[in-house]
Amino acid sequence: MNILYKSPQHRIIKMQNSYELQNEATNLTFFENKVTQQKNKIVLDFNYMLKANLPINKGMTIKIKHNGVFQCVACQKTVKKLFSGFCFPCLKKKASADNCIMSPHLCHYMNGTCREPEWGENYCYKPHYVYLSYTDKFKIGITRESQIPTRWIDQGATSAKILAKVTSRHQAGVVENTMKEILADKSHWMKMLKSANTRPSNEEFNFMFDKAKNWLINLAEFKNGSLIVSTPEHIVLAKEIEFFPDSPIVEINYDSPTDIASIKSLSLDKTPEIEGKITGIKGQYLFFSNHVFNMRKHEGYITEVEVLNN
Repeated sequence: MNILYKSPQHRIIKMQNSYELQNEATNLTFFENKVTQQKNKIVLDFNYMLKANLPINKGMTIKIKHNGVFQCVACQKTVKKLFSGFCFPCLKKKASADNCIMSPHLCHYMNGTCREPEWGENYCYKPHYVYLSYTDKFKIGITRESQIPTRWIDQGATSAKILAKVTSRHQAGVVENTMKEILADKSHWMKMLKSANTRPSNEEFNFMFDKAKNWLINLAEFKNGSLIVSTPEHIVLAKEIEFFPDSPIVEINYDSPTDIASIKSLSLDKTPEIEGKITGIKGQYLFFSNHVFNMRKHEGYITEVEVLNN
C-alpha cells in the first residue's frame, strides 16, 4: 500500500468536495435555470476531499488516532473539550455558535441583540436559497448562495431542486419554518445512509415540488406580506421571495453501499483509534463495512492521520 497522506497533527474538518474547491464561484444560473434550452435534470459529478489536493475514495485505508487534544473551530485555541466544535467561551460569545444558526427564523439582529452584528451582516444578510431535497424522505431546507450544491452533498441528498431565493438568512428561515407544516426539515442519519442512492422519479419529485410551492403562495401570510421579515435600514435588500419554476432537479450519486442491515456509529470519544478500509462515502460519513464515521461531528479534533491507497 502507498501512503498518500500522513500527519501527526491533523485537525479534522468536514469533508470538502470538488465544487467547494473550485477557484471560480459555481454558476448559479445553471441551478436556477434562468436561461432557456437547458436540461430539466442535472447529474452532479464530484469528488470528496479530505483536504485540498487530497481526494478520499472508496477502497482507501485510513487510520485516525485521537490523543485527547482539541482545537476550537472559531478561535483555534487548543482546549480539553469542545461543544459542537467550539470552546466554551466561543460557544457563549460567537454569533456562529448562537441558536439562530440552527434555527434562523429566531434571528434577533433586528432586536439589537446579535452577538456580532458585523459578522451577522456579512453572513446572514446575504442571498439564501430555499430548496426541496430528498434524503430518506422529502425535506425543506435553506442554504447560503455560496453553498449550492455543497449543502445537498453534505446532507446526503440524492435529489434537490431550488424553490426560491431570498435576501437574508432570517427570511429563508421564516419560509422554512412555515413550510414545516407540510414538510420535514431534518433527516434521520441512519435512514439516510441506508437509503443509498434511492430517489423518487422526476415525476414524483416535481409533483411534491409543485405541491409545496402552491401551498406557500396560497398561504394567507404570503398573500398579505406578513411572511416578509424586517431588514436593517443601512443594508439595501429587496423584500421579496423569488421563485424558480423551471429550476432543474439536481441528481447526486454517492459511492455508498446498499442493503445494509444495521449501521453503528463510531466516535473518537469512545474509540480513540479507528482504522479500516473505506467501503463507501455519503454525506459526511465514511463507511467501514457496517460502521460509519461522521467527519463533521469530529471537527476540531487533533489527530494522527494516515491515508493509504491499496
